[in-house]
Amino acid sequence: MQLRTLMLVFIVLFLLTSGLSAIQASPGRSGSLILFLGGVQAGREVYSLSDAEFRTEGSISLGGQTLEITSSLTGCDGQWTEYRGALRPGASFSAVFKGDSVEVEVGPLQKHFPLHRPFLVLENNVFAHYEQIPGLFTAGQDPITLDVVVPSLTLSNQNPVLQATVERAGLAFYQTAGGETLALDEYIANMPGNLQIRVLARGEELVGFELPMQAVQVMREEYLGLQSAKALSRREQTFSEEEFFRPNGEITLAGTLSLPIGQGPFPVVLLNSGSGPQDRDGNTPPSYMTDMFRIFAERLAEVGIATLRYDERGVAMSTGDYAAATLSDLLSDVEALLDLVDEHPQIDSSRVAMLGHSEGAYFPPLFQERLQAMVLLAAPSTTLDQLMVEQLEYQLQQPYLSDPERDAIQRLVPLTEELLAEAREGQEVSRVLPINLEWVRQHMEQSPLESIASVTSPVLLVQGERDLKVMPYHAQALAAALRAAGNEQVQLHYLENTSHEFLFFPYDNDDFDPLNPMRINPRLFDLVVGWLAENL
Repeated sequence: MQLRTLMLVFIVLFLLTSGLSAIQASPGRSGSLILFLGGVQAGREVYSLSDAEFRTEGSISLGGQTLEITSSLTGCDGQWTEYRGALRPGASFSAVFKGDSVEVEVGPLQKHFPLHRPFLVLENNVFAHYEQIPGLFTAGQDPITLDVVVPSLTLSNQNPVLQATVERAGLAFYQTAGGETLALDEYIANMPGNLQIRVLARGEELVGFELPMQAVQVMREEYLGLQSAKALSRREQTFSEEEFFRPNGEITLAGTLSLPIGQGPFPVVLLNSGSGPQDRDGNTPPSYMTDMFRIFAERLAEVGIATLRYDERGVAMSTGDYAAATLSDLLSDVEALLDLVDEHPQIDSSRVAMLGHSEGAYFPPLFQERLQAMVLLAAPSTTLDQLMVEQLEYQLQQPYLSDPERDAIQRLVPLTEELLAEAREGQEVSRVLPINLEWVRQHMEQSPLESIASVTSPVLLVQGERDLKVMPYHAQALAAALRAAGNEQVQLHYLENTSHEFLFFPYDNDDFDPLNPMRINPRLFDLVVGWLAENL
């Protein structure tokens, strides 16, 4: 559950650049690059590249602040000898490359470090130098192991010379916004700390790159709108989409109804996300971008099931104020959307299911009379106030937390306890955390085990074994309450090495892919789609 008290978002803006020694640069290349964080445009950079100099000028806007960056690699015929970079506001950096060493100057600090050739300059917040990546492979060596230099690491008393590898991944097919299909060269840069960058190029021209671990994407301006041709083809073949705007009192909910290809009416599933402001695809840009609900829509359409997904109030195209929403407000939104599917001519109102993730899993049992099946993902079996304290204590027991993460959670424990005391006392505004106290109070009045015990329709429960927010025992408690009440139409599945968000757990897990850290465990989609096809 993305509980608002536990949204520990660590956005590390580590946009890597490269300046390769011993590369012959083509004279006169230039371009403009656009930066996206979590799918939202956040910056722009222009660059020019000649045999003697590689210059960049860019800006990044985040959280209402703007950072301006300039950089220059100079040398002769691509044999770079010096780097200079400047951040406004911020510091200036420089590095001089001399034979088998580099002299780095950051503010008052000046140090020498050993350096092997070839090397890359990988300063933060500059990205145009990836223009040179395709030229690495003209000699045929693959993969290439080389040093990388990050001059600003000297500020934190770290060695700025690291080691990385770059490899050619082959061709990938993409479609432009104008409908042209392109075969692009794909390269993978493997950086220290399990950080990986995917680079796309057309010949020696940089098209773009992405840093999936940090939801960063950079695209050459003329290629904006580029999408995977394979994904587009699949989407067009399996379903159509209708945008909707549904009034609910003073607000309007926006979303998408996905309909299978063919003759209706179709069964439908209403998708409800967890706490925290999420859009219709199940995303909270820029840090949490899984596309869970969009993938569910595609997969369910393949088996003839429609889906309705929506932007929560105050998010994306829905009006209202999410931060001011109470539980009653959220439930009234769900009711308005159930009315919408009941009225739609392409929907079979006798075959309606609801899927809820985390906080959204509190909802389906409260609407059981209108549902023929329900799917509960990472569902809590206790009230919200109990869960908020429990998950903090559980996270503190985990051995792989870093000291800063542990310190942050420890600071949250007394604040959370005081917040809950404020809610119980009936206060209107919290003095300790920016949390809607009425939302907390209304959750305290819910009894998930009592609600689930009255459900007689089929229920599927899916739980990640490495869930740090809703501990795995909760799913078993809900299943036991259903069966004790006489409901034998219950399935419970645990997914190994899977997190609360149904991502692959990042520690000690061979299935975790740093190039695709927001990849949902595909077993989740297989289980849910197969079960709904049988029970709806």
